[in-house]
Formats: sequence, C-alpha cells, structure tokens
Amino acid sequence: MNKPTTRDRDAYWFVAPSLLVLLLVLFIPIVATVALSFFSYPLLRPDLGIQFIGLDNYKQLLSDSQFIQSMIRSFVFAGGSVASELVLGTVMALLLKGKVWGKPFFKVAFMLPMMMVPVVVGVAWRLFLLPDFTPLAQIFDWLHIPFDTSRLLTEPSWAMVSVIIADIWQWTPFVMILILASLHGIPDEIYEAARVDGASEWRQFWTMTLPLIKPSLVTVGILRGMDAIRTFDLVYIMTNGGPAFATELVSIFNYKIAFSRYAMGYASAVSTGVLLILAVVVFAILRYTGRKGMKL
Repeated sequence: MNKPTTRDRDAYWFVAPSLLVLLLVLFIPIVATVALSFFSYPLLRPDLGIQFIGLDNYKQLLSDSQFIQSMIRSFVFAGGSVASELVLGTVMALLLKGKVWGKPFFKVAFMLPMMMVPVVVGVAWRLFLLPDFTPLAQIFDWLHIPFDTSRLLTEPSWAMVSVIIADIWQWTPFVMILILASLHGIPDEIYEAARVDGASEWRQFWTMTLPLIKPSLVTVGILRGMDAIRTFDLVYIMTNGGPAFATELVSIFNYKIAFSRYAMGYASAVSTGVLLILAVVVFAILRYTGRKGMKL
C-alpha cells in the first residue's frame, strides 16, 4: 500500500474546507432531522418535553391520507413541469445552437426568469392571473374563446395548471443552458458526414442529436425533478396550497405540520419520508439508465 505523498496531503487540505462546509450545512441537519423523527416534540406543550416514541411517527405517516395525497400532487406538479421544461428547453437550445439573429440578446433574455427569486415570481404570476389585473380576459375575448379567467386560481384543476406554467416559465432556461452546453459538445464532423449521406435535419435529430444528449436530459430531469418536488415558495405565494388543497404539495403540507400544528417530530418524519422516496426514485432511474448504457 502506497503512502500518501506530500502532494496528496496538500490536496486533502484544499478539499477540507469544502467538506467541512458540506458537513455543517447538509449532513448534520439531515442527521438531526432523522433523529428527531423518532421523538414527539410538541412545541405548544413544552411541559411534555421531548419523548422518544420510536416508529410511531412513521406509522402515522403511512396511514395519513393527507400526506399521501400531497405526495401525489407533488409528483403531478413535478411531472408536468419537468416534462414540459425538458421539451421546451431542448427546443430553445436547438434554436440557439443554429444561426439566429440576435443570439446573445436572446440568451440573456431567456435566462432572466431563472435569475428571479421564486417569491417574486410567485407574486408576479399571482398578480398576472388575478381577474382585475390579467390581460388574458381581453386576449380570450379577442380570440372569441369563452373562458372565465377567474377560474385560473379558484378552480382546483386550473390552479394546478397555473402553478405548473409559472414553474415552467422560471426554470425552462435552466434546462436550455445545460442542453445547449451538451449540444456544443457534439462534433460538427458527424453532422457533415450525415448531410453527405443525405440525412434530413429531422433524421439527424432523432438518430444522432437525441441519443447523444440523452444523458444530459436524464441528468437535468433528475435535478429539476428533485427541485420541483420540494417547491414551496412559488406555490405558497400563488395559491397557499388551495383551492380545496388542490395545490398543497408535500412541502406546504410539511410546513403546516411544523408551523401550524407545531408537531416538529412528525414534521421531521415527513421530511425523512420524502427523502427516502426521492432516493428510491432517483436510484431506480439511475439503475434503469445504467442498464440502457447511458453514462451520466
């Protein structure tokens, strides 16, 4: 066994600050949350103190229909937004990869929504969709489409569509940037050879471009999916989880458990449960893509 050299020891010292920060801001809170999930910690009853209750919080979690419904809504929100972002982001990246007039301007303009704070995005979209402010009513009237715009935030199905559209508007540029970087990594020679063989643009995309960017699409999809599952501020500002719990994602459900009921032990169990579910889903996706031969 080779002993570490001076160069190796110097490398460890350079990495140590990052590992320390990662330990403080990530691992310690996760361990504390998992540990607290085995206790009863009612903040409104400090006289009861913190009591060890074992797996009782998890037993309650498995039988809690509100938690199950909130997880389903979270997956619906994540699936609708991420799938749309992957398609739109890829289309935008393909357009910017080609010869487009004003390409630098469009790159900056497309990235502006991503730079905005989610709370600001939520406020802006809520104002935009309110019947007294939205120009959509005039647009629908001009197009002779009979639609009541007040339904966008007050009707359960349309409220979910509204928050999904707001998320798509903000995070499609993130997908665009990463896919565009992946497209720039494809050598031009293979396209030149395909054109010499008479392959159309459409055939080049399906047989060459798409297979080559699939690993990037899977990676971006996983990153955006995990981020979408834990979305809180955008949806909370726009709908506060309503109407009739239609947009109460698991993050909003957990917020209410922790800061309305003040059941910190149960809230920790909810957080741990979501973490385990996401870990299983991501592991399954990585295992599936590994079998398909896609190197991420």
